Amino acid sequence: MDDYDDCCIVQLTERHYAAHSSRPDLVGVLIPGRRGRLLATLYTAAGDAPHPCVLLLHGIPGVERNLDLAQHLRREGFHVLTFHYSGNWGSDGDYAFAHNLEDAETVLDYILRDTTHGFDVSRIYAVGHSLGGFVCGQLTAKRSEIRAGVLLMPCDVGRAAQLKRENGDAFRTFAALLDESAQWLHGTSGRELMREALENENRYALSSVAKALAQKPLLCCTGSLDRDTPDALFCAPLRRAIRDAGGTQLRHISFPTDHFFADYRLTVAQTVSDFLTEIDRPYQAKFPA
Repeated sequence: MDDYDDCCIVQLTERHYAAHSSRPDLVGVLIPGRRGRLLATLYTAAGDAPHPCVLLLHGIPGVERNLDLAQHLRREGFHVLTFHYSGNWGSDGDYAFAHNLEDAETVLDYILRDTTHGFDVSRIYAVGHSLGGFVCGQLTAKRSEIRAGVLLMPCDVGRAAQLKRENGDAFRTFAALLDESAQWLHGTSGRELMREALENENRYALSSVAKALAQKPLLCCTGSLDRDTPDALFCAPLRRAIRDAGGTQLRHISFPTDHFFADYRLTVAQTVSDFLTEIDRPYQAKFPA
């Protein structure tokens, strides 16, 4: 009997490349940073043309890295580069919010300088989840090379002082999150991270860069079951600030799910992909796959 007689037939939707010279690939990269090496992973899309790139920023401490999203975006033709911040999961140095921001710029500069992997440096996007949403927002506002940003359940650490003044329960939840996360990080503590957040309220709050973010397409995805970074306390103030600054390119979608989109992974991945593909479409005609 044929070994396959009892197997069900599965309809595959992914494209296969066999031994094609431009197969999709996975590359480990050590990027020199201010505090030593940053451990990075690059998912390269298939094809010979220059590819748009997504800089994917994980949260604290980085247990959820959203690599399913990386795979999804790669299938849609994006190179995806993700990395660990200083003092986090094998990257050198000590962890700090300021270091997160510096590291993101270092990795962006690596993309801009690279001549090996076929990045189209005119088509760079940033996507950040949780604390990565804070880094994404700051990076998108500061660097003109980022054409658009996606904030997934953003954790705006600059809101810590406001929470302390106005919402004790939310502040204690945030403090507990930092305490728990610090166990995975090098050279810091929950107390030290909270001190940094409180002392940098004006600089870290995403509302402080709302004017710059108002100039770019921005997608914010939140969850009505999110207990870690509830929309009303973290993302909604940013949306109001962007609209007050005259922004008209902001989109907000709320899903009935938790902080990690546990039961909405496919939906969120498609939502992010659709958003970035729509923005990138004028460039796709110039560089067909």
